[in-house]
Amino acid sequence: MLVAVFRDGKVFYGNELTNSGELSAKIRQSLSKGAERRVYVRADARVRYRAVLDVLEGVRSAGIENVSFFVEQRRIVHALR
Repeated sequence: MLVAVFRDGKVFYGNELTNSGELSAKIRQSLSKGAERRVYVRADARVRYRAVLDVLEGVRSAGIENVSFFVEQRRIVHALR
């Protein structure tokens, strides 16, 4: 199960736009269909921390304790002189 939090605070569960309040129910529904008890969170580095906390609260209230974060390192581009 993948949850993405974008810079503007929009939350996607898989490919579906959702909000933090609906996240717990959607995760529980996926679990009832046999989904793995693990959630992957991908959050934009510029998103407000509160938005990520709201997502984590939804994940935990669904009974998921195993949460992994995708982290993208910024590439540093050096100009040639």
